[in-house]
Amino acid sequence: MLTKVLLVCWPVLVSVLAYFYKNKQNGPKAMTGGPISAPKAFWLAYTVSTWFFLPLIFVIHPEVVTPLKIIIAFHLLSWWVRGPLELVMIYKWFNWSPRYGISHDAFHLLGLIILYFINRHGFQNLTAINNIVVAFICITIFATVAEITFAYLFLKARSEIEEKDNIYFASDDPKWIFINRVTLVVVCAVMSHLIIQSIYAYLVL
Repeated sequence: MLTKVLLVCWPVLVSVLAYFYKNKQNGPKAMTGGPISAPKAFWLAYTVSTWFFLPLIFVIHPEVVTPLKIIIAFHLLSWWVRGPLELVMIYKWFNWSPRYGISHDAFHLLGLIILYFINRHGFQNLTAINNIVVAFICITIFATVAEITFAYLFLKARSEIEEKDNIYFASDDPKWIFINRVTLVVVCAVMSHLIIQSIYAYLVL
């Protein structure tokens, strides 16, 4: 029952977090990173909540088959190693670079694809929760490619002054308009998945 409630409510959680991030970064007490646009706030909210916490539901769920749990466990380990380190580098050491993110994303993407290919024969006659996990893995592969693209575009657009000022987010400044538009398209795709997942969980679980 708790799994169903969480999956149904997840799009709302992401939206609330996006609202919080945008107000925080654009307010008088902003954290390191600079002002943030609405698409980037949604993307940040999506990645933090959906990559770090949503998979915990899947890895502990008794009905999720072992091959899928292996992939989810890799995903969680990969991001929970990077996440705390990235936070320290951004907010304490001030030496994070999108290049590090691209390197990790490429490793993570390769790991997901290899594990999915190795375990693909175990994805037959799956129950509803397992179908949700398979869809999550597929959308995460897509989103990781998008994350690499965002980081590359950001590196190309960020100036040396912005790098020295520890700017990590695209703002509403016109110079970021292309990145924001690309991000909006991806956000619409991943949020559509969360909404479909929410409806599916409500009807089937």
